[in-house]
Amino acid sequence: MNTRCFLFCAFMGMLASCGGMGTHYWLEGEEMKAFVEAGPILPEVDTKVMLSGMKNPGPYKVVPGDLLEVKGPRTFNTEIVQDRADPSRGYFARVDADGKIFLPVLGEVLVKGMTLGEIESRISRGLYPKYLKQRPSIVAEVVDYRRMRVQVMGAVENPGIVKLRSDEMTLYGALSEAGGILKGVNLVVGARLIRIRRQGNSEVKDTILPVKGLNIPVGNVALFGGETIEVERYEPDTFTVIGLVKKSGAYEYPPEVTYNLMQALAVAGGVDTVADPPYATIFRKDKDGKILAATFGIAGSGMALSSGFEIKPGDVIAVEHTALSWSRALLAQVLRINIGFFFDPTD
Repeated sequence: MNTRCFLFCAFMGMLASCGGMGTHYWLEGEEMKAFVEAGPILPEVDTKVMLSGMKNPGPYKVVPGDLLEVKGPRTFNTEIVQDRADPSRGYFARVDADGKIFLPVLGEVLVKGMTLGEIESRISRGLYPKYLKQRPSIVAEVVDYRRMRVQVMGAVENPGIVKLRSDEMTLYGALSEAGGILKGVNLVVGARLIRIRRQGNSEVKDTILPVKGLNIPVGNVALFGGETIEVERYEPDTFTVIGLVKKSGAYEYPPEVTYNLMQALAVAGGVDTVADPPYATIFRKDKDGKILAATFGIAGSGMALSSGFEIKPGDVIAVEHTALSWSRALLAQVLRINIGFFFDPTD
């Protein structure tokens, strides 16, 4: 028995001196840089697209196509100049393509880009003192807004065509009109990204925006009418751990969470403490679909680098045997067999 144990231990030692049993990919320099940069690529946000055409918040400003009701002197209805103002009657006027409305007595009045208060002041100045002895009280109101059509599809509460006022022509305005991004009950529901397709211009690239926290676009975007907004439903990201861990499998990678290599291994229950493997290899794809691999130490001094190395969605982590880890596992198995075979419960 002693001779057999001695030969077995010598054999294990010879295996340990033969190096690793698997293939390891030690990367450095440009190769490591390429590996770090590989993996899922978040869409870039074009800040120029986000800011172009955005309207400043504040009072509504009239645009061509709006229908105004202007209440003021009887002048608007009878075209007979009166000495007193009577706002009880209204005159309807559509803002034309040049941004003007037509009013009796005054004729064309430029109103494009003006607030209702500014329009009221302009009309009042036009009537007094040229036509009226007293400054008239003018009331202007938008009774029919020009609206633009935008189609909203995908993970929203009410997909379909929405009609937006000129001051609502933004991504936020369209999503709000469509009821917002889907909300789940006891389920993770939301959006991964939002794609905005422009109508009638194939040369204009789609605007793609990531989503924070499943329901908040990373930025607002100006709309001009005719766009199609596609809200891509959230599907959980995963990473996979195989080999010498307690629970091999694919694991969900929650949004806005970052795992390093050691944390990812902990999610899989940790490594096999008997085999005590010294290395883990990470496999990931680059933007061209090529599979890259890099090996990291997960024991001793190698843990320092591994603890700082980020795992990305889609990564596959393989914890493989080396000759030493294999010999440890085999020795433990042999010892268990021998102990069970030679143990006599009557002793």
